[in-house]
Amino acid sequence: MTDYYLKKIKIEGTSHLFVCRGYSQIVDSEQLEKPFLFKRQLYANLYRSDNLLLKVCYGQSFPKDVLRKYVLESQAEREFKSADILSKMGILTPKSYFSAFSISPFTKGLVESMHEMDFLDGFEGLNKHFIHRHDSLDIICSFARDLAIITNEMLIPKDLGLGNIMYKTEEAKLAWLDTDLKKISNKKKLTHKIITSLNSRFLKYLNRHQVGVFWDVFSERSTIL
Repeated sequence: MTDYYLKKIKIEGTSHLFVCRGYSQIVDSEQLEKPFLFKRQLYANLYRSDNLLLKVCYGQSFPKDVLRKYVLESQAEREFKSADILSKMGILTPKSYFSAFSISPFTKGLVESMHEMDFLDGFEGLNKHFIHRHDSLDIICSFARDLAIITNEMLIPKDLGLGNIMYKTEEAKLAWLDTDLKKISNKKKLTHKIITSLNSRFLKYLNRHQVGVFWDVFSERSTIL
């Protein structure tokens, strides 16, 4: 699915011109309206229809958004590609069907990009209080195993925050959301980056025993340590 096309898309009454690839059921059904608004995030809105979720990303700064969109890739495109990479690794993440970015360079506060994915029913988001759950060690072990698989490919998620991780207790399944992977070819730099990110975004919430369990599982499967 590499063919791109131009499409005018209406979002809550306002039309925007996008460069698109793939097919969006939510866009084609004109469901980017308030009745379908599922959740608001800091720089994104989520629209839901049945078992699909469409994430609309909003611009943060003019120079940064132009660089990412025209020189690199839009936020939605990076998450779209990262989801495909994770899926091929055998890591659970919502399947993506559609991505698009606005052709306008003036995106601060406006729509920058969007992508459509599966809605993971039955999964719940994590926060720092998950360490008190009865299944906290299962979550930590699943996270450590997945992260080892990712970093063994010399990749790192740019954000290891708990908001990008979901868990389904009944099936003991962990899922990764909105993942933006970055390639780091130097093993020493990758190791430093992953340790720094883990300490600031994940490990600081764990007690000493939980930290030990994480490192035991991660080290057993990692090829970068």
